[in-house]
Amino acid sequence: MELHEALSASDLTTLRITRGRTGFDLRLSRDWDPVVDWSDYATTFQVDQVPCVAPVVMGGAAARAHLKDIGAGPSLDNLISLMRAGRHEMVHMHVHAELGMRAVNHVHSSTLGANNGHHAIRAGGVRRHDAGESEGEVLIDGLNLGRGMSFKNAAAQIPFGGCKMTVQCAPFALDDLERLGFLAHCIDAGHFFTGPDMGFSPSLADALRARFTHNIVGGPGGAMGPTGTPTARGTFMAMRECAHAAWGSEDLAGKRVLIQGLGAVGLPLATLVNEAGAELWACDQSPEQLAAARERFGQLNVVDADSALLQDCDVLSPNAVGGVFDAGSIDNLSCSIICGAANNQLRAVSREEEEALAERVRGRGIVYPPEWTHNVAGVVAGYEEYKHQEEAAMGRLDPHLERVCRLGTRDRLARAAERACSPTALAYRDVESQIDSGLGARDA
Repeated sequence: MELHEALSASDLTTLRITRGRTGFDLRLSRDWDPVVDWSDYATTFQVDQVPCVAPVVMGGAAARAHLKDIGAGPSLDNLISLMRAGRHEMVHMHVHAELGMRAVNHVHSSTLGANNGHHAIRAGGVRRHDAGESEGEVLIDGLNLGRGMSFKNAAAQIPFGGCKMTVQCAPFALDDLERLGFLAHCIDAGHFFTGPDMGFSPSLADALRARFTHNIVGGPGGAMGPTGTPTARGTFMAMRECAHAAWGSEDLAGKRVLIQGLGAVGLPLATLVNEAGAELWACDQSPEQLAAARERFGQLNVVDADSALLQDCDVLSPNAVGGVFDAGSIDNLSCSIICGAANNQLRAVSREEEEALAERVRGRGIVYPPEWTHNVAGVVAGYEEYKHQEEAAMGRLDPHLERVCRLGTRDRLARAAERACSPTALAYRDVESQIDSGLGARDA
């Protein structure tokens, strides 16, 4: 039995697992009544005032025994094992059976956000999965993304810990105030600010901000607008630094660059690559995205998405789903550089696994900066909007990207070459002391 099924079967709404000093603490609870009108959230009740006539709280050994008795013990053990491997701080699951929604905050670390002066002490996007997807696979995705956000936020030099929210539900309309209100509560309860990720349209961010919470940014109506274009710009900066490390020049003219994924980041990145005079190749699962790219570029060299990793190219740029590189695919790569904006490109559930795969990439002679050190524009722009609200300005973003994405990548690649280690291992060493001590990112 999956954990969300166990909650629903027990007439409970919430599961929280928190890492303690001696192990993981478990709490099961019923935190709201089925008749709560979530369209009234942030109007007649707030995040800590959700109506519940008959609350239930079950913790510790009793909660574990209950999950085991109803058949969810293996699911619980698997989740705790994943949290232990990734050194995660907390998982907070909210289940609303009547609305067909479940939202999970995957908190990796809150250290950098301690005492930052904001309601949110963590930052990371919200990604929607279909309700029918395996809970276990969605938890792995969310945990990996949350772990990546801890290091991305440190690399991006913003004062927030790392978290990611996954939402499993069917697509819903912008005027579905019941579901929007419930989701806003889950966001606020997580003490994090978020923005749209895969499966979650930017327009939903605007709908949430308009009525329910300012802890979400990145919508087209926000002061900074969608963040795909600045993320592409930061990734392009890093790509040029990779070219300098590989060939002694930032010039991409005549180089074959394969863009995997032509979405909100991939399409503007392809535009920058094309303007730089590179030989542009691309793939995407969506015929509509390919058509949009053809219309923009006039012509486009298209490769089959299933064989993209096997293509002979100078630069391979993943900009879609993560987990595309495992030991087998790395051994079959035929490129000089990997540089894209997709999250968690290496198929790993822990830092140790990620570093091992990065070393395998280095052993192939491929230049590969970890994506979480340069695909940071979204969270940097999000912080600008979260902090300054309607006074947010793109002018403060560009110098930040220059410092982090261009100069940071240049320095990291040079030091990694000097020390004969992967840029990934070096990047982790650069930021781990910040996350461990909380003395890293400062609100400049």
